[in-house]
Amino acid sequence: MSHDIIELLNLEYIEHLVSDISLRKDGQNLYVYITLKRDMNKHCQMCGSNHQYVHDYQTKHITHSITTVGKCTIVYKARRYKCKTCQNVYYEPNPFSSAYESISMYTKTIILEHLLDHTHTFTSAANLYHTSIQSIINIFDTHVQPKRLRLPTYISMDEFYLSQKSKYKYACMMIDFEKNKVIDVYVTRHKHYLISQFSRIPKQERDQVKGFTIDMWDSYKEVINLAFPNALVAVDSFHAIKILNEAMKEIRLEVMRKHNTKTAHLESNDIYYYMLKKFHYFFLRDYDGIYSGPIYIPKLNTSWRKEDILHYLLSIDDLLYEAYKLKEAYRTFNKSASYESCDDELDLMIKSFRNFKHPAFRSFGKTLLKWRLEIKNSFIRVNDKRLSNGKIEKMNSKVKTMIKSANGIKNFDRLKRRIMFTMNQDIPIKYKK
Repeated sequence: MSHDIIELLNLEYIEHLVSDISLRKDGQNLYVYITLKRDMNKHCQMCGSNHQYVHDYQTKHITHSITTVGKCTIVYKARRYKCKTCQNVYYEPNPFSSAYESISMYTKTIILEHLLDHTHTFTSAANLYHTSIQSIINIFDTHVQPKRLRLPTYISMDEFYLSQKSKYKYACMMIDFEKNKVIDVYVTRHKHYLISQFSRIPKQERDQVKGFTIDMWDSYKEVINLAFPNALVAVDSFHAIKILNEAMKEIRLEVMRKHNTKTAHLESNDIYYYMLKKFHYFFLRDYDGIYSGPIYIPKLNTSWRKEDILHYLLSIDDLLYEAYKLKEAYRTFNKSASYESCDDELDLMIKSFRNFKHPAFRSFGKTLLKWRLEIKNSFIRVNDKRLSNGKIEKMNSKVKTMIKSANGIKNFDRLKRRIMFTMNQDIPIKYKK
């Protein structure tokens, strides 16, 4: 019977130490009464003598969350020995928890496993495992102390939003492009701060970095060129496409406004205005990703296929037609070009945009020219994967969820450790000796 109880409580590792064990249930709460066998070979911690006797018993209550339904408490009768030689009084070894703590090591372990999920919070852990929020924080702070990972060959770097109340609104994160591990997290993306942090990394380690992927942030490029002289810089193609889509949107809106009759309801407006507004996504999405079946148009009370809708939209205005064709040409180039042979086509793209009729596209052409080398570098493939910030963008999304779920995290060091612990999933747990 006692073996079944010990197995139920996940305490098999101390079964040989147990003298007596019993259970009592009070509502949904479970109480486990345990007395350990007396250690006849125990020596005094002060003088080393093995001449001692049981001075008294002290009852300790230890949270042991084997279930989330109700609280489970180990009621442990701890012996206190008194040395006959030096009169020192001391406790027998406690196999359930660390010294001066009232939460079992098993409970700490499952709490830390709970916190591996980026959607879980310290509050949810406290509610689930029947302890205080501060206890959860103390457990995390004590046992999770990750260090910066060694710099890999290729690195992705990006920022994420902290809070308006933070001293710095944007923090900076670096990940291993190939292994998808968080290398380190910095409290700000400011240039001088990053330079000071990178300068602390041994030069030999920095010199082994071959490449960075970043968004179009000038400070990142300046920092990398200064601190990592052997690394090339590649801009994430998503950011170039995002800027291009914004330019395309500006042209569409300009054409759309020409046909705005300023009526209260969209369906009462001019048909050109209606179609350009309702099907705005035709100018942003990949054409192949748009639904191929019949698409209902309420204003016309009929359904068209996507090819008919696109043909109609592009027939509204010649400038819109030309802009769409050039935008699609760049998207095709972005998908199909290679690092070894993209120079001529990239130069043609730059020329086409810089000579376009609309200033929004001419501005995009200037952006392409400014970042030409970094755009070319984005076509480099590592283990058959194109350099991009796709992986770090997914991590940033999880970080945003983490911060939002916790209603903000004021302690940046704790946030940094939580990010590395959650994203890497293999951070070693530091236990007290």
